[in-house]
Amino acid sequence: MIPAALAQAVAAADALPLEGAVGLIRPFLADIGWFSTLLEEQLAAMAADPLHLPGLRASRNGAARHLVIARTERVRITATLIDPTDQPPMRVHFSGRVVLSRSLNGPLRGEQYRLVQGRALSVGEGWWATGAVVETDEREEALCLYPGGRSLMVLRAQVAPPGPVHARIHDPVWGTLLGSAQVDEGHARALMLLSLLRVQGRRDAADCFSQALDTPLAAQRWAVMREYLALDTHSALPALRAMAREEADAAVRALAMRTLTQIGDAPCLA
Repeated sequence: MIPAALAQAVAAADALPLEGAVGLIRPFLADIGWFSTLLEEQLAAMAADPLHLPGLRASRNGAARHLVIARTERVRITATLIDPTDQPPMRVHFSGRVVLSRSLNGPLRGEQYRLVQGRALSVGEGWWATGAVVETDEREEALCLYPGGRSLMVLRAQVAPPGPVHARIHDPVWGTLLGSAQVDEGHARALMLLSLLRVQGRRDAADCFSQALDTPLAAQRWAVMREYLALDTHSALPALRAMAREEADAAVRALAMRTLTQIGDAPCLA
C-alpha cells in the first residue's frame, strides 16, 4: 500500500545509526506526494466499494487519533488527527526519539520544552507555516502542540536510536519528572515469543530463553528469567544462580536471590 521507496527507506533505517536513519526518512516528510496519492487511492477504493477498508491500523489516545502508515522496531510514521482544544498540556512527553512533524491543514503552533538538569523547562512558543517540517530531538526536547479551535492533522515520523529508548513524562508547570520508562521493542517482541513457547511447554527451546537473558534492560532480563523458570526450572537454575551473583541491577539481583531461597537452592556467595 505504501510506496516501495518509503518501504525500503523504513526497512533500511532500522540498521543505521540515528542520524543516518533520520536522513533516510526526512525526504518523505519534505515531499508528501506519496501521501496524497495514498489518500486518493484509498478514497477511490471506498467510493467504488462501500465495504472496502484500507489496510492500515488505526488507534486513539485521548484527543489524538492515529493512522499507522509504517511501523518497524525503530521507525513509526503516522497521520495524526488531534481534536480541537484550548486546554494547556497536562504533561510534557520526551519520547526518546527524533520526531519529524508536518502540519497538513494549517500552521503548527506549540510550546517548546528542553530537559535541563532533569527538569522540563519551557523555551518559548513556536509557530511554523503549513508544510514546514519541524524536527524535534525528543531525547532532550519536546513540543506540546496547540490545536486551538480546529482539528489539527499532522504527518509524523518517529525514529528511535538503536537499543533501548528512554522515555520521560514531566509536569508542564513545575518541570518535575512524573514518570519514566525504558523500552527495547526487539527484546519485547522476543519476550512475547518466549511466553508463547512457555505456554506450549516447549522445553526443547530452553536455549532460546538462555540467549534472551542478554537484553540490556534489567526488567526485561527478569521477565525472561520468570518465563524460563516457568518452562523448565531445572534448566533455568544455573542461569538463576549466575543472576544472583553477577546481575548488575541490585533489585533484580535481590529477586534472583530471593527466588533461589524460596526454591531451597540459594548459592553460597562467599
